[in-house]
Amino acid sequence: MSNLQIPEAFLPLWTGVFPETRRAVEHYAFFGGRGGGKSHSVAEALIAQASRSQERIVCGRQFQISIRDSVKELLEIKIKAMGMSAHFNSTEREIVNLVTGSRLSFIGMDRNPDSAKSLEGATIFWGEEAHTFTARSVEVIIPTIRSTGSRLIWSWNPRYRTDPVDNLFRGAAVPENAYVRKVSWRDNPFFMQTRMPSEYRRSLKSPKRHVHIWEGGYDENPDVAIFDNWRVGRIDPGKARPRFGMDFGYSADPNVTIKLYVLQEEGIVYIANEAVGYKVPNRDLPALMDGIPEARDWPITADSARPETIEFLQSCGFSVFSARKGAGSIKNGINWLQGMELVISPDCPITAEEVRDYKWHTDPNGKPLPLPAPGQVDHCIDAIRYAVEEESLTSHAQDEQDVLYI
Repeated sequence: MSNLQIPEAFLPLWTGVFPETRRAVEHYAFFGGRGGGKSHSVAEALIAQASRSQERIVCGRQFQISIRDSVKELLEIKIKAMGMSAHFNSTEREIVNLVTGSRLSFIGMDRNPDSAKSLEGATIFWGEEAHTFTARSVEVIIPTIRSTGSRLIWSWNPRYRTDPVDNLFRGAAVPENAYVRKVSWRDNPFFMQTRMPSEYRRSLKSPKRHVHIWEGGYDENPDVAIFDNWRVGRIDPGKARPRFGMDFGYSADPNVTIKLYVLQEEGIVYIANEAVGYKVPNRDLPALMDGIPEARDWPITADSARPETIEFLQSCGFSVFSARKGAGSIKNGINWLQGMELVISPDCPITAEEVRDYKWHTDPNGKPLPLPAPGQVDHCIDAIRYAVEEESLTSHAQDEQDVLYI
């Protein structure tokens, strides 16, 4: 650990005081664009602190459907890289320092109804991807982390000016005990050793997106967002029949099954359940799908590119059928969904993230084009389109360029 290179921007995490006044810090707020090393630097500081004294460290995200969605794996990687493996024991749910007794645990604020109770007694809280935290989550976290000398660490890539964490640390009334630091790729001494410089150069072709993604600017080009008609919430679908859609994974892509309801009179599509699995072999797909209620009781419209998988699932008792797809099907599906209100259950955080980030393709000047940007994470969205194919088929045919991205 003695050879660890600490970027200057993150030194207060190690000293615990403001560089200029030497006054103790309570909030550490690190925001900025891609490549700044925020998560890696915070993880290293937490491992070091857990090795110096007994701490109860809680690492939280707004959306954490399972422990795999937490920063646990990153912390394990850092423990090994820092030569501390002999001092730590990692279980399914937490990481324990065998010398100091420090414990690192992981929670999702959105899925944990007892989140305040889970935070009690914590001496350090790390809020990763803090731009997604709701105002309610922030209100719960801050007064609960109140042990003497406790600290709160927040790291995020700016999204909108209205995000609660941005209002807290970049608004008109910043807490006086907060160390707020913008960090970018320039603060990362390892940046040039990664593959990111080439990605950085490519992004310069779209100046507005470049500023948002790499320089930590707000997303000032909302016109590229495909869906602005969505919210997170729960509703009673009444007697509406459920619809199911399924997108198959390839290589590192996930297998996704979505359950939703189409409430025509109310103009609502309610996405009720998601099942998302990475690197799931065909033999384990039935178990993944069984995680969604009624998946065996109703037809499932699936990606037609995998007829052999569809046939296998049919042999396992699922009523899986191929989506029709065809030229214009993506734009038809998007157009239909844009005409509805999308209500996404809190049980579907991956779907919510995809819908939030789904963008139109843009020309070199940042002007939106009438087709989704290639290379996006859209597996849940594809499954949703398949599930509502019956409705969207009545839409007008759209630009045949869409076929390139089916």
